[in-house]
Amino acid sequence: MSTAADVWPDRMNPTDALFWTMDKIPELRSTIGALLILDGVPDRERIAAELLRISAALPRMYQRVVEVPGGLAPPEWLDDRQFDLDYHLRHVMVPPPGGLAELLAELSPLYATSLDRDRPLWEAYLAGGLMGGRGAVFFKMHHCLVDGVGGSRLFGELLSSGAAANPPRPLPQPRKRSTSTAALLWRAIGYNIGEAAQFGTDVAAAAIGALTHPAAVLSEIRRWTQSAFGFGQELTTMRAESPLHQHRSLSRQLTTFDLSLAEIDAARAALGATNNDIILTIVAGAMHRWHSSRGFDVRQLRALVPVNLRDANESSAGNRLALLAVALPTGEPNPLRRLRIIQERMGHVKGDRRASLYPIVARIILTLPLVVAEQVVRQQTQRTNFVCTNVPGPRQTCYLAGQRIERMYPYAPLVGDHPVAIALYSYGDRVCVGLDVDPLAMSDLPHFLDALRESAAEVLSLRPDQVRPLRRAPRLLTQSRRSSRHRH
Repeated sequence: MSTAADVWPDRMNPTDALFWTMDKIPELRSTIGALLILDGVPDRERIAAELLRISAALPRMYQRVVEVPGGLAPPEWLDDRQFDLDYHLRHVMVPPPGGLAELLAELSPLYATSLDRDRPLWEAYLAGGLMGGRGAVFFKMHHCLVDGVGGSRLFGELLSSGAAANPPRPLPQPRKRSTSTAALLWRAIGYNIGEAAQFGTDVAAAAIGALTHPAAVLSEIRRWTQSAFGFGQELTTMRAESPLHQHRSLSRQLTTFDLSLAEIDAARAALGATNNDIILTIVAGAMHRWHSSRGFDVRQLRALVPVNLRDANESSAGNRLALLAVALPTGEPNPLRRLRIIQERMGHVKGDRRASLYPIVARIILTLPLVVAEQVVRQQTQRTNFVCTNVPGPRQTCYLAGQRIERMYPYAPLVGDHPVAIALYSYGDRVCVGLDVDPLAMSDLPHFLDALRESAAEVLSLRPDQVRPLRRAPRLLTQSRRSSRHRH
């Protein structure tokens, strides 16, 4: 059974710390978002009471980050003794006619701004002026707090209690933990001693296992060798050139798109695929349409796909993910063949278990000087063209401050040289898609939405009787026939 210390550790894990450290560089800032569309407008007092209840259940909502001098240990999470809910809860008025487009136009520049690193790392915007009497709340938080799967599990439980008012839950009294240099260093020494002791225990257990079960050890060595080989290939493969990388900025433009979860489930079952396979096939088709409309015949693009590392029942906070590259055959016109190629490639990525190496790589990067770590992270973001993440959400109806949540749109960050981030979140009978793009890189976002709709209609219309055994797919080109110079 997990303890509170297991779920809410006092110190960041390596992936959390990597997100936090890179936040010092504007182009590598990792901010995630969620837009909740409500069937009514909650009043500010009830929203404030609800956020206090959520914060009392999720300590990261009232904690701030404190770094250890010299980086001798990962940063700590400490209770903010000056926590001020009024600072975090803000109001935005949507201009007429009060549609979703006007709301997103107001939220986009707010999403692009950095969070205050001296306070708890989140903000919430209560929107007014929406047409039809609807309401909206936009949450913005730093990626070092939680990943998509972890956030979905935590918030899903807290938003499922129905329309009735929830009993108030005051914040716990802040724990008194000194932030003096001596105290931070003393706790860091204790942490490092504990880590060294755990490492020694693991090595001893491995040595005993090698003596008692040599066959299992050899199998494990082969697995790690295979993982390292797959990870090495990923780090040395270059992306295809694309006009998406010609012009970049720190601006953001948000938009939304909906898919039917029932249609995706039906296609998945009929085609013997996963929901992720279907989604990536749709995105690949949309990218092909967008590039073709601009005169580019890009045969292959590399998507950065977050992979969940949690066990089924794991409830720990923080980030438990890997960021892996998947080559999408954007130049394949046959949607079924495109799906099969993606399935084969995803099978390789999952089969060699390269994702398990990501926390180790994050820990290594953290040991480097910041200027070196920055270059390493930048180079890795330049090996993929865009981000695509898909997180399963609750099937049941959820509520916030007494209002039914109609849609939950997720937003993933644009890190480094990624100009497009596509995030999907299943809720109820829909898959809510949030797109976060750099408007300088993709100035015609409505056209890309049309490409997504066309590609979704094409893929979701595939039927079981269209499934035939396919010959081995031809090797795809890694460069476009017409290329553009991308920014370094």
